[in-house]
Amino acid sequence: MLIFSKKIGEEFIEVEREDEENFLLKEIITDDKILYLNRIDWKLLSNQHKLDYGCIMSYDGIKKANKRAFTMKDCELTEIKGKGYKKDKLEFKSKEDWIKKTNLFFSNDNNVQNFVKLEESSDKKIFDDEIKSSYQYTELGKVSLKFNKTNLELTNEFENDVKDAINSINPGERFKKITGDYGQFIPTEVILGGRVYLNGSVCTRLLGGIHPDDKKELDEKQDKEFDEKQDIEFDEKQDIEFDEKQSIKFDENQNKEFDEKTWIKSLNNHQNWECIELKNPINIFQLLPDDLCKRAYESIGKKILYTRIKDFDYNLYEPGMYGTFELNNDISQNILEIIQNEEADYDIFATVVNTAKDLKKVFFNCQILKKQKAKPSIIIHGIQKKFRPRTYKLKIAYMIVGYDTHFNFLLSDITSVELIKKEYKSKKIQCEFDNIKLQRELGSMMASGIPFFGIPVLSNFDSSNNSIVIGHNFSSNQTIDIFSYNVKNNCYSKLPSFTFYILIISDYPTSDTYTSLPFNYKMLKSPFIPLQSSRPIIPKYISLYLSKNDNDNYKPIFLKQKNRQIKIKYVVCKCKQTCYICQNKTLKISKSEKNIDCILFDPPASKFMNVM
Repeated sequence: MLIFSKKIGEEFIEVEREDEENFLLKEIITDDKILYLNRIDWKLLSNQHKLDYGCIMSYDGIKKANKRAFTMKDCELTEIKGKGYKKDKLEFKSKEDWIKKTNLFFSNDNNVQNFVKLEESSDKKIFDDEIKSSYQYTELGKVSLKFNKTNLELTNEFENDVKDAINSINPGERFKKITGDYGQFIPTEVILGGRVYLNGSVCTRLLGGIHPDDKKELDEKQDKEFDEKQDIEFDEKQDIEFDEKQSIKFDENQNKEFDEKTWIKSLNNHQNWECIELKNPINIFQLLPDDLCKRAYESIGKKILYTRIKDFDYNLYEPGMYGTFELNNDISQNILEIIQNEEADYDIFATVVNTAKDLKKVFFNCQILKKQKAKPSIIIHGIQKKFRPRTYKLKIAYMIVGYDTHFNFLLSDITSVELIKKEYKSKKIQCEFDNIKLQRELGSMMASGIPFFGIPVLSNFDSSNNSIVIGHNFSSNQTIDIFSYNVKNNCYSKLPSFTFYILIISDYPTSDTYTSLPFNYKMLKSPFIPLQSSRPIIPKYISLYLSKNDNDNYKPIFLKQKNRQIKIKYVVCKCKQTCYICQNKTLKISKSEKNIDCILFDPPASKFMNVM
């Protein structure tokens, strides 16, 4: 197709296609018999294919949004030329692979996975025979269009809808509605051209171009020029394999032997091009201006972004020896991208359990070390009544909590949480036991089935505190009892400075992952909770809740977690009755009072962002 320019003064003004009928050709040709032709540009292609509109993945292929979130201001357009010709076979190896390729994503791209998993979670089904199908195809890529965030201008309507969502009572639900109107993402690289799916030599589906039976007469001159300009090698000997199971919509009328050369010539006209491949999708909210983007994810609140269970060998060869578990690079790439972004403001919660079923006289505790400008790590201590050197096979469960800067909140298993941080400053006097005012009605949260957990977080770790374990118990008087124990000397010790993190989970999608259980009592045995589980040993996030009066003097309580049981543990203090706890905190939990419960949270390993 020709696009004409009319010279007015020293400038060339493009003649819009709808205005061409208002001009005679002689009015466009200059006195020097020069006809000014304008090369096809990105604006025309962007408008034709709605490249700056949001997209939604579906089982029927990619869908364009009804409303426009951005207007494209600029774009990098590259002619592909001869390298765009390709003959290959399209295979589907899984449900996820089927969705991805049906929606025109063919390269390995971590950004694609979240949108694929969102569509996977819908109620629609894909049959196994469709997933295992394969198709021979021929494609001719004509141009590539690339753009980025700086090339997009926010529309007023989208901006107003985002601001309304931020200020609403339930921002998460409002943002979900916005994606229904404006799409989930915008691909920032698009390949235009044509692709034909073949069964042998018969066309079963055409994406771009004109079927030869629909247009039999083509200009011979254009045909000749096309053949001379294109550097294409036709592989006549390529083996053809095809599975007749249909997972792509077919045109039943296109059942004649396909004339590839005629079809390729039809792609000389850009009006016959279609989108044949999409790359680098970016969530529409990530394309917002930085300040508005930040306001958006902060309004939604923090989420459980990731959960993982890992094996860990803990070498305890000296009294007080600790283990350090580092967050390694085996975390999925999209999670690494989030936690490397300071705006995510992420934190770690962890729990640990020993895998040996018959192991006695030892239990384990973990806390978080979070130094400035360093990745958090998990510090593990074994607490023994009598020291015995040994290597313990442990399982560590950890979760990453932070702002979802990638806006994956659309997935139902991304849980909203409230994170409270309480800073504790070490006292100048000896203080082994203290409490933190929480100012939350924990009793009503217990009654409503809202789980809450806590973990101490250290900002420094050296010889002054590397053998100290910080324990805690939640109390009905809106406080958290905190206490410290030195595992090297087997005695209570002065509380160090630390920050206590409380995680409150208000809307976990499945209630069977958490519960509150009372303890059982047997003669001469510590109170315990039996766990009915046939699964392998899995660490659970556990907290203790104690109903008491302000003047109750219960001994500090630790929890020992085993595969089929959770037990109360009291530690031995060798201070010879000189510390505050041994002198004042002497009561043990009794069966008659029934004033203690254990909160369990057992989330599955993350699936929505876990690209392993």
